[in-house]
Amino acid sequence: MATVLEPLPPPPLSAAAPRLPMPFPSPPHRLANSRCWSRGHSISCKPQTTKDFAVPRRNAMALIFSSYILSRVDLHDIAFAQQSVVFREYIDTFDGYSFKYPQNWIQVRGAGADIFFRDPFVLDENLSVELSSPSSSSYKSVEDLGSPQEAGEKVLRQYLTEFMSTRLGVRRESNILSTSSRVADDGRMYYQVEVNIKSYANNNELAVMPEDRVVRLEWDRRYLSVLGVENRQLYELRLQTPENVFAEEESDLRRVMDSFRVNKVAG
Repeated sequence: MATVLEPLPPPPLSAAAPRLPMPFPSPPHRLANSRCWSRGHSISCKPQTTKDFAVPRRNAMALIFSSYILSRVDLHDIAFAQQSVVFREYIDTFDGYSFKYPQNWIQVRGAGADIFFRDPFVLDENLSVELSSPSSSSYKSVEDLGSPQEAGEKVLRQYLTEFMSTRLGVRRESNILSTSSRVADDGRMYYQVEVNIKSYANNNELAVMPEDRVVRLEWDRRYLSVLGVENRQLYELRLQTPENVFAEEESDLRRVMDSFRVNKVAG
């Protein structure tokens, strides 16, 4: 008769051997001046691999040099370089003109101009193109407007007419900052006009006592116009920007001005 061996029951907890905490493995340590590493009491050696960490002397020198250059560059210049403006070109082959504008500006339709772009963040900064009616104008050259100064006076009068307000207590101050002419690479002459217009208004225009009518500045803007003639029409590129923004973006705005061209339209 076979004997069945039953498994022994587990020993009581009190008889169990105490568990020793497992030591954390120590990180490998490279022995000085060798290709061997030690971990605890064991030592292992293997060929050294430097593919991922090797830096050629030429690259190392370039890295050191670039680090020195970056340490000499002002942080403001780095931030400015990162925010450099990218331009796009708008070409109207039907009406005959083209210009460049900042890439992040958006086109606004129904603004009354032939084309209208606006900065999405600075709402008072925009550009537009106006052109005279082909049926009621017969310009041969921008010099038909007179001298650049005379053209500037006409441009300023046009701005003041458009900004005329019927509100009580509104006062406008304006002056021509500069007028000039230039011949572009297309051989055509263009006039450039810069004006400043400030708008003032009373905080309480219906007040009886003068001391209760405090005048405050509503807005202070710079307007830059480029005038050109082609197809017997007068073309005007208009740029508007707050005066306190102009100093920061002057180079970009002048690049837009310099890019304006009028083109012959096939009849």
